Amino acid sequence: MEIYAEVPGARQMALGTAGTVYVGTRGNKVYAVVDKNKDHKADQVVTILDDLNVGNGVAMFDGNLYVAEQNRIARYAAPDFDLNLPFKDMREVIYDKLPNKAHHGWRYISFGPDKKLYVTVGAPCNICDPQGVEASILRMNPDGSNVETFAKGVRNSVGLDFQPGTGVLHFTDNGMDMMGDDIPHDELNAAPKAGQHFGFPYVGGKDASPKEYQNKKPPQALTPPVVEFQAHSANLGFKFYTGKQFPSQYQGNAFVAQHGSWNRSQPVGYQLMRVVFDQQGKPKSTEVFIDGWLNDGEAWGRPTDVLQLGDGSLLVSDDYSGVIYRISYGEKSASAPAAASTAGSKLSGLKMPESAIAHPDGRVFVTEIGEFGKAGDGKVTVVNRDGSTSTLVDGLNDPKGIDLYNNQLYIADVDQVVRVGLDGSKTVIAQPGDFQQKPIFLNDIEIDGVGNVYVSDSGDDNGKHAAIYQISPKGKVRQIINASAGIKRPNGLLMDGPNKLLVADFGTGKLFQVTFNANANSKAGVTLLNSGFGGADGLVRDSDGLLYVSDWANGKVWQLTEPRATPQLISEGQQSSADIALSADGKFLLVPDMKAGELLSLPIR
Repeated sequence: MEIYAEVPGARQMALGTAGTVYVGTRGNKVYAVVDKNKDHKADQVVTILDDLNVGNGVAMFDGNLYVAEQNRIARYAAPDFDLNLPFKDMREVIYDKLPNKAHHGWRYISFGPDKKLYVTVGAPCNICDPQGVEASILRMNPDGSNVETFAKGVRNSVGLDFQPGTGVLHFTDNGMDMMGDDIPHDELNAAPKAGQHFGFPYVGGKDASPKEYQNKKPPQALTPPVVEFQAHSANLGFKFYTGKQFPSQYQGNAFVAQHGSWNRSQPVGYQLMRVVFDQQGKPKSTEVFIDGWLNDGEAWGRPTDVLQLGDGSLLVSDDYSGVIYRISYGEKSASAPAAASTAGSKLSGLKMPESAIAHPDGRVFVTEIGEFGKAGDGKVTVVNRDGSTSTLVDGLNDPKGIDLYNNQLYIADVDQVVRVGLDGSKTVIAQPGDFQQKPIFLNDIEIDGVGNVYVSDSGDDNGKHAAIYQISPKGKVRQIINASAGIKRPNGLLMDGPNKLLVADFGTGKLFQVTFNANANSKAGVTLLNSGFGGADGLVRDSDGLLYVSDWANGKVWQLTEPRATPQLISEGQQSSADIALSADGKFLLVPDMKAGELLSLPIR
């Protein structure tokens, strides 16, 4: 568990199409959190809206950002395209009839598998008769039409998600105050159909009724909660886990943020709960997953929402400390492997090493081309932390660019893209016929925060068939640019924000930025940023935001404070500095020297 970003008042979170995290607040702002270099720490926190009336609820659908304020819901077109767009001017209000009342006036929103928007509407009181759509969950089309009350009797739901497999809406609900330390229980509810009533104000939890409603008959049969939590623990945002990073027993579990009590003699909550479900999708147990935000009755943090990232790790927002935490499994604070433990050390005996990537546990994976142009003699070598090596997978052709996502390696192999598991299993995810034109020299690989794979094709010596492609997590291939874009031989790729790539041009030694639309076939924008890098090959950015560019033709490595800055030469003398990477601890630059058959570990801090 580590700090992912510092975001004041962070509340509900939503994941954009390029891995950007959008964060609502109970104030007037919505933020975009960007991890440009994919080191699992935010590089930028951008304020994209600052004129909202409690901009708590955020959701993404079809590439658009939805923000639910206290009184309305608005849609903002394609924020991933450019975080500097004038979002206030782009605001499209799709619904403006939410009760404009401050008590329980923060909205949570989510899109269901039916492609409809679900909106929580709290009761404007502790205990009262709700009016209109108060104390409910609304459902509507993405354009705000066909609004209906999906669930009634919901006092203050601030977390909703849809169970994987069944698609059933589950939501938290906070119980009534001032009835005692231990009643009523907070709730997790399941709503498999519209029209159910979940008890408020007649019942809290399964059977706790306030005095003024004990003799009143509910308007219909009441649906009890499927899980009861500790009274006043304030269960807010939650998420069903569908990732592969955590062990298999966590699949289908729910992680629930308990914000913590305010009206109890002894405080409770301030923790993350795990709800375990059985094979039939029914909850069977609950347990504490993370605690420690409450020490000796004093709270220093209040978990608020949970979001799953594309790599299977979890984010947890904390509106009290103003941070977002990232929770991962199997990622350790690793020192560099023995091969990278000494300044300027080298690992020799490799056969045309072209690219390297470090696993968080300290291992390094290196692609070896073997004899150039000879099919079947390429492989991926593992460099262990003690400096020993082994073959992970062989039988490749001329493997070049390599990247790691969700504990799987992705490799550009001449005219195909191959995915390799850490057990050595091999799958071709893009064959030659999947590309819009014949792939000639697939070179570098880059993966964004939601699993889109980007691969450059350097084409032939004259740049014929040069291109950059995107491969979606479902395997759909689309061409982002071709040779007409003005990049002669695209090589190194590096994410530079939502739907932006830095591109090293092997043919001209120039550095470009390519900006593209994630949801349309519109023409990509190409901007020249820098030049003079010879045979520009690899690109990587460290945790301080410094950019590194390798020069294959001249055996050099350059450092830049930002893409347009004057390059500083930090290493030379290699025969052919190929596709570079960072070591797991971020202290070394891993530089494959292809012609020398070596992997250089270059200290950078």
